[in-house]
Amino acid sequence: MSEPKKGLLVMHYGTPASIEDVEPYYTHIRRGRPPEPELLQDLIDRYKAIGGPSPLTKISGDQATGIQRGLKKRGIETKLYIGTKHTHPFISDVVKQMAADGIEEAVGVVLAPHFSTFSIAQYKKYAMDSHEANSPHMRFALLERWGTLPAFIDALADRVSEQMDGWDPTETLVIFSAHSLPMRALAAGDPYPDELMETSKLVVDKLGIPRWTFAYQSASTTGEPWLGPDILEVIERQAAGKFKHVLSCTVGFVSDHLEVLYDLGIETRNHCEKLGLDFRVARVINADEVVMDALAEQLTPLYATMEVGV
Repeated sequence: MSEPKKGLLVMHYGTPASIEDVEPYYTHIRRGRPPEPELLQDLIDRYKAIGGPSPLTKISGDQATGIQRGLKKRGIETKLYIGTKHTHPFISDVVKQMAADGIEEAVGVVLAPHFSTFSIAQYKKYAMDSHEANSPHMRFALLERWGTLPAFIDALADRVSEQMDGWDPTETLVIFSAHSLPMRALAAGDPYPDELMETSKLVVDKLGIPRWTFAYQSASTTGEPWLGPDILEVIERQAAGKFKHVLSCTVGFVSDHLEVLYDLGIETRNHCEKLGLDFRVARVINADEVVMDALAEQLTPLYATMEVGV
């Protein structure tokens, strides 16, 4: 009896492929509502400030290839599929292609470590709706969270330690961060804040960081309350006049993209300079071979335990 055809579905947020693609991308994020001209121009200016389109697509592809390579090392041959939330190829279309290709067993993972009903649950819904519509008999499993993966914690700790070089830890405020979400996410007991704090504390404990805090970043202007405090507020209230240095480490993003390269690398840096604070950003994970291999190890048993429609 032949082995079932196996697929690996790697999902990420998506990013425009060019400056011209910013408007349709932004419109999709806004559920089909075109952005006001000033909002659109602001986003375009941010992309231009980091040198053009975000590198997210390429980096995510490299991460996916690393995970696939890790599975192969463990004896699991897979066909790789990459789907995104807000750009082509959309997750639903990719799952439809998996069905057309005759994939019988598939495992999915989102390139975001922490679960939220506003993030991972939405990716899962896109994948499962398409799965049920196009190939209900394909066995499918999803890794929903990996924010405490030891290799991930080790990699973050290494990057924080690297940027701490030459600075007195007692004069440095380390700020861990992640993308903010609307406050209504917490109404149903969303685990997102707790999972972010757990990751941050694991890094703190590993390094023995004496001065640290957590902040949110990159909140959207939707007219409703978002999770806070914002990283710029935290720097003003907790760092200015009390510390010499600020070290930023995002635990919520695992790839260089707009929210890292602009929101931290430019906006937050400029804010610190105005306040007379030294500022450094810890490198993000990107296509770290050890982390991607560890993710593959997490996915490996899912191929053996999946059930139809799960």
